[in-house]
Amino acid sequence: MKRRDFLKTALASAGLMAAGQETTTAKKKETFQEDGKFVTEPTKQIPILLRTDVLVVGGGPAGTAAAIAASRGGAETCLVERYNHLGGLWTGGLILPLLSTHGLGRDGKTTRVIRGIGQEITDRLKEKNMVIYERNPLVDPEAAKYMLDRMIEESGVRMVYHAWATGAIMDGRTIRGIFIESKSGRQAILANVVIDCTGDGDVFHWAGEKYREVQHRICLPRRFGNVDTIDKNAPGYTKQKLGWKTPTPNTYVKWEGSSSGPKSSCLDVMNLSKLQVEHRKAVWEEYEAIRKTPGYEKIFLMDTASQLGVRMSRVMEGEYQLTLEDSMTYKQFDDAIGMSGSWTSVPYHGGKIKSNDRPFWQIPYRALLPKHIDGLLAAGRCFSFDDGLVEDARVIGTCIVTGQGAGAAAAVAIKESNTPRHISRHALRQLLLEQKVLLEA
Repeated sequence: MKRRDFLKTALASAGLMAAGQETTTAKKKETFQEDGKFVTEPTKQIPILLRTDVLVVGGGPAGTAAAIAASRGGAETCLVERYNHLGGLWTGGLILPLLSTHGLGRDGKTTRVIRGIGQEITDRLKEKNMVIYERNPLVDPEAAKYMLDRMIEESGVRMVYHAWATGAIMDGRTIRGIFIESKSGRQAILANVVIDCTGDGDVFHWAGEKYREVQHRICLPRRFGNVDTIDKNAPGYTKQKLGWKTPTPNTYVKWEGSSSGPKSSCLDVMNLSKLQVEHRKAVWEEYEAIRKTPGYEKIFLMDTASQLGVRMSRVMEGEYQLTLEDSMTYKQFDDAIGMSGSWTSVPYHGGKIKSNDRPFWQIPYRALLPKHIDGLLAAGRCFSFDDGLVEDARVIGTCIVTGQGAGAAAAVAIKESNTPRHISRHALRQLLLEQKVLLEA
């Protein structure tokens, strides 16, 4: 059976191929209803925007890698992104380093373990002199946005920008697609396999999968320009902390800007609104204070991130929960989809292990699989791991690895006319090796 026929059969059996799928129900007069806590939304038919083999929700590092991997694996793929660019926090959020590229091997040598699409992106940016550092490479955000667009286009992914995913379309415990909201109104996208790369686990939350919420500090990164004009010989000069060098000439970026507050929830829109105002005020006041420092008169605030720097939120309860202990003991998995490294020190067995002394670690496919919902995979900072692994599981490098693993798995599921839960692990391994992923070292 052809993939498109398979999709149509599945959707028809789920009762989703309803008449009127291209147009909304004729408008009729509705009576406003509310009970003090809720407003009743009228029932209506939602037009289907498109059908696809694989639907990736969220175009951050994980989602972009997932879409590329799925499409290169032979699956018709659609990627939905709410902003006007790919890369998520890596680009629009100005979290510029691709962290955790390296880890310590059993032989005591530091090894680069993030390969595949992650290395391809940085290699292509190197050709344009838009990346610096070999370990944990740091990119120029605009160059990265451009390169991700080109890779998506070259891979044949169908791109939908400026659309928010707003709900899951369910058939019992199987997901069949999502609802989106955009300037075109409310629409549906249907698929055989859906990959949740929202970062916040929005899709598996709507689908009814179990998860926990992990709160973390929320920041607003920024960049300063004209740093080369600083006059260290000016009377009264004192050194000011501006941040890290970037590939853009004479420009620096400060990663953790205005993030000294307590851990809080990014799932509360009023909290996000409050923090947005507070962080922007703090950034501007800091900038003005720096400008008043002798020698710093010519620097300028180049930009602030287009989105708040959310580190953590929902973490899925997957078929396997990857642990810090796994990452520290070279635990091997027969369903590994890739490897990641380290970038920071972590507490371990009563001590503190420095980044350079931490092993590289494998990521099992089971950690991307929900326990209860079929047709769904999760990648990025919301896949299944314990609290001890938060600092390395949430960063850009690991997100790309899990994204590519999920995308490859979705392509295998389509090829086999199977669900992600029951695909051949051997076929998945072979596809990942073809896509130059390092599975073991």
